[in-house]
Amino acid sequence: MRALGVTVDVEILEGYYSQDSQRRHLAHKTAYHHHFGLALMAHRMARGVENCLDQPLIDELLRQWIAEGRKNFIVWSGFWLPILEKYRQLTDASLQIDCCRIDAAVSASFRAHEGLARHAAEIWLWNWQEKKTLFEISVDDRPPVGFSDRDTRLVLHGGGWGIGTYRDARTEMANRQKRKTPWALDVVIHDRAEAAPSRTGDQYFMVDPDWRTWQRGIEGHTFPPFARVDSGRDTGAANDHALYELIRSSKAIISKPGGGTLIDSLSSATPVVLLEPCGNAEACNGALWEHLGFGIPFSKWCETGCSESPLQELHENLLRRKRNGPDYPRHYVEGIQHRERACQSPTL
Repeated sequence: MRALGVTVDVEILEGYYSQDSQRRHLAHKTAYHHHFGLALMAHRMARGVENCLDQPLIDELLRQWIAEGRKNFIVWSGFWLPILEKYRQLTDASLQIDCCRIDAAVSASFRAHEGLARHAAEIWLWNWQEKKTLFEISVDDRPPVGFSDRDTRLVLHGGGWGIGTYRDARTEMANRQKRKTPWALDVVIHDRAEAAPSRTGDQYFMVDPDWRTWQRGIEGHTFPPFARVDSGRDTGAANDHALYELIRSSKAIISKPGGGTLIDSLSSATPVVLLEPCGNAEACNGALWEHLGFGIPFSKWCETGCSESPLQELHENLLRRKRNGPDYPRHYVEGIQHRERACQSPTL
């Protein structure tokens, strides 16, 4: 959007938590990484986070928005909606709010505040009820790498928090390597101890454990420092979407079907080998990817002997897919420009 000439700022909600709430947030992250069942239970019990917020920080943010005359918002988490409702009441202004659905069904954060979405537009990237993709967000402008030009490698991860059954899948793949399957893995780990012992050909990558989602650098919020881990040491970090570079050159992603994974999958035409989802919204994501021929459940893929053939078919489906909607960032910027032109037109 910045490349299209629009001033954009990114706000991370956890940056407005109290320090105690930030500590609890990190403790939950660690607990969910180690206990998937706990993550599933917490997901079912999701509620608003107003009691986690540092109210003076929120008040300062609202004053800043008022001073800047902010009117256009894209909301990726429903937990922002009470804050935007307060801002709307303070300014009595007409706000343009897009609730951007990164899942194929209403996710937990939006379910917690469904009544507050009445002033917002719903933007679905994909929708299980309609059984199709709607908008797209391209990670970059490069064409996908051809399947035959990709490495015989698979990216394996458990999403940003490293949760789910990806470690079980890693064990299964290790057992299959003993039976001469060709695959090597690029594994995203969350503890350096997880890098050993290593299978021949496998590589391990890790986000800097000292990095926090809400940290703001000179350029604002960026992708986290991400590096290969070699014998317990980092080999150098990148702050761009370095994981995507692995994904676009691999033949599949083995992961639970989170929204970010689906964005990477579409943009790179890399199929998803679907692990157990975390909650109903991710379950709908996985069902949609399988329905559209973009993904295959891990158990079904194992039944093929972890064959390359179904992955190639899924890749070709992604290349041939019908694009039902426009590129979302471009669509959004064009909407802003259209409204600005309308405001400048004389009233007859």
